[in-house]
Amino acid sequence: MVEIPPSFSHRLPVDPSGLKSAIEECRKSLLPKKEENRKRWVELAEKVLKNETISLTPPPHQTGVDRLGDKYPHMKGALQIVRDFLDISRLAEGPSSLPPLLLAGPPGAGKTAFALDLAKALGVPSRVVNSASLTHSFVLGGIDAVWGSAKEGVILNLLLEGSGNPVMILDEIDKAGKRLSGSSHSASIEDFLLNVLEPVTARRYTDEFLSSAHPVDASKVQWLFTANDLKGLSKPLLSRLTVIPVQEPTPEELRKVIIPSLYRDILEEYGLSGKAPESLSEEAVESISGSPREARKRILRLLAGYARDGKFEALEAETPGTEKRIGFNAGGRG
Repeated sequence: MVEIPPSFSHRLPVDPSGLKSAIEECRKSLLPKKEENRKRWVELAEKVLKNETISLTPPPHQTGVDRLGDKYPHMKGALQIVRDFLDISRLAEGPSSLPPLLLAGPPGAGKTAFALDLAKALGVPSRVVNSASLTHSFVLGGIDAVWGSAKEGVILNLLLEGSGNPVMILDEIDKAGKRLSGSSHSASIEDFLLNVLEPVTARRYTDEFLSSAHPVDASKVQWLFTANDLKGLSKPLLSRLTVIPVQEPTPEELRKVIIPSLYRDILEEYGLSGKAPESLSEEAVESISGSPREARKRILRLLAGYARDGKFEALEAETPGTEKRIGFNAGGRG
């Protein structure tokens, strides 16, 4: 077994011996868990023990992050903040450690795509959770094994991919709305986040399925949030986030950098490399406008036309809200 240097190692379970004892008790049916969940609980607990010591990924070479600027020229502010904190990580000779970041800007500006590409540049696993679908914190923090619908949460699952400092992306946190503050019938997403974003409390993070008796250390998770609007986000939550304003790209940035990059990504995504032209014609590029999300939709329309006619036809200008929609046009991230 390869030894991990101390500065790049991370012990996941806070009390491995206690978890091991609990596994034995559960096998003897001494714990009050539903029978159908008992086997799954043991499997999860054993997986946590198997990952008792996991790695922490060091900061990537600076050029890896700089390349993101070639793809996202309108994200200069975000990239500079990322570079600053990675420089601090290098100075400390430790793992990559970004503070919780919030990318705030108009829909379709490429915030989520940037977050995912940043995780790739950091060389760590990532997971996207759509905040609009969050009705309570169970998705993130799990459901107790005494319930029939019990399951572990996304955070623990991500940590079990073998990296102690993965990237967790909460997309469009502003759309969680009133559910952020909870109610008498649901857990408070905001209270959950306030705890998990604080390193001190995150060191004893509780996944409800694994049980509060067996906390894990989630203090090294790197959090990225996106939002279209900061309204509705409380001061306590915003105080824990580094807010980075994001603007839509300029027409020149869209035409010279983003459209060519989107086109290459789409060719790879749909397996069209070698089957479609390597680049769009200048006329086709000039017919594309709007946000990166809208640009993606229009590129797909151009490719659909090429599939039918063997050539790119410049698209007519569209009135907002009237664009044609075909199956794959709905793709793209904010």
